[in-house]
Amino acid sequence: MKTLPRLLFVLSLVVPSAFAAPGTKGRPLDSCDSIDPKTTVQHEVVAKVITTTDPQHRKALELTIDYAKPGGYPGYMKTFTPGIVDPKKVSAVRFFCRSNSDTSFSFELLRTTQRKDGKAYFFWGGAYKASKEWTEITIPLENFKRAGGKIWKNGAQQDMPGSGEPMDEDDLSKIGQFKITSIIDQRGTATVGHLVFDSIELVEK
Repeated sequence: MKTLPRLLFVLSLVVPSAFAAPGTKGRPLDSCDSIDPKTTVQHEVVAKVITTTDPQHRKALELTIDYAKPGGYPGYMKTFTPGIVDPKKVSAVRFFCRSNSDTSFSFELLRTTQRKDGKAYFFWGGAYKASKEWTEITIPLENFKRAGGKIWKNGAQQDMPGSGEPMDEDDLSKIGQFKITSIIDQRGTATVGHLVFDSIELVEK
């Protein structure tokens, strides 16, 4: 996959949406109890599976970020089967998270292929602040918006087309990755960022 020029985002914290209705089924994207090197990428992030004392979250995915590289864009990405983000069958992405240092993060969904029309192929689902207590976060599919920013084209700076658009049918059929990112401005109360996740899944209708 080619790397697009780094895009400029205005990141703002949003209040986690309401919990999904009791008994709502989930379709796993990452159970967070193991790390498969064939389907995961760690960029300027150290990821490991930890055992916790919480009976509801026995194993979880821990991410630590030291933000050592100036201007870096640390992230953890997981690849899954394209086509399962079907709005006829699922309504949202849901996961649990916590942090020892109030680290904030962004959650994105990505296509596995670029678009021929030059529009961004990844979608921002918002920025969230993790607390020391486990919190359930649900992001409705309609909340994911196409990334935007400035790019250089034909020797001039231009707005990337489609900025802020929702996912269309072609995007949805090719969504096959999620990405958790945290930049230095989101590090929280410590030099090293700290995030723990469990049960990243699609909420079924």
